[in-house]
Amino acid sequence: MKNRLFSILIVLFIALSFTLNNLAQDMQDDPQQGDLPDGAETHIKKNRIRMIAYSPDGTRIAVASSNGIWLYDAQTGHELVQFPGHKGKVWNIAFSPDGKTIVSAGQDMTIRIWDVNTGRNLRTFRYKVWDIAFSPDGKTIISGDWNKNLYLLDTDTGKRLRTLSGHTEGIWDVAFSPDGKTITSVGRDNTLRLWNVNTGQLLRTITGDINSPRNVAFSPDGKTIASVGRDNTLRLWNVNTGQLLRTITGNASILKSLAFSPDGKTIAAPRAGDINLWDVNTGQLLRTITGYWENVQLRRTRGRILGQPGIFIVVFSPDGKTIAGANAHEVHLWDVNAGYLRKLISGF
Repeated sequence: MKNRLFSILIVLFIALSFTLNNLAQDMQDDPQQGDLPDGAETHIKKNRIRMIAYSPDGTRIAVASSNGIWLYDAQTGHELVQFPGHKGKVWNIAFSPDGKTIVSAGQDMTIRIWDVNTGRNLRTFRYKVWDIAFSPDGKTIISGDWNKNLYLLDTDTGKRLRTLSGHTEGIWDVAFSPDGKTITSVGRDNTLRLWNVNTGQLLRTITGDINSPRNVAFSPDGKTIASVGRDNTLRLWNVNTGQLLRTITGNASILKSLAFSPDGKTIAAPRAGDINLWDVNTGQLLRTITGYWENVQLRRTRGRILGQPGIFIVVFSPDGKTIAGANAHEVHLWDVNAGYLRKLISGF
């Protein structure tokens, strides 16, 4: 009798588990739309955002992920084009200066050039790289590889124009100066380096108070470089001298991203679920854009929490009025001045 009762309980337990599992799956596969834009939840939930970029005219946002590249309307959040081709994760993307093409670097050891309007793969070059950037004139691509070299590549042919050697470990991030004459890079060797584009000569190596820099950017006037490190600190450097100009602290989480405003007066960095905006000249905290956690909680109660907590990528729109912040599965578009959430692109 006891064995029979035990068998019945086992069967009931299995049936209940199956029902609850199906219910949870239904909640994921058929979420309420509510505050999400139409068509936002169309991608595989295990996908993960790796990088986002605004088009030069600010009308579109490109999203690189572990499952491809997507292009969205920056005003409506609607999906415009998908870029199939990479096999595996897409590490980084960048728009060309004229906004007609996108360059991407993938886990499949290729660099690809895409037509923005059609999503067609125009050219494919085989390079094992992590980060990429277009030169201001669009004729050259700078890439940093997983070992320790930087490559200047011809955009049309993929031909290696120059190899920049000096880092002793892999490259985390690269950037062109606004005038296209200088390149900056940060690597796993805990150095920030400046290079002459025309000659490939190493101009300056900044060491010391760096603390594992992961991201670097030129100011719009090209006079300052900003870097972020694992000690939750922003550092501003003089391009000509390499002198440390300012240290900005007060961030609660490890910084993986930063962005200068188009006018160069403000610098943004993610702070867990918020975004801090700092005055470049004084280092003063101007304001904090919040609301991310409230948005997460709202979607959690509706059974459709998609992203992992925390913003780790920030990008200003070209007009400086909007700032995009991304976590693993969502892109949030905030009004910079008012601080409210304009649009949510979700479903990655």
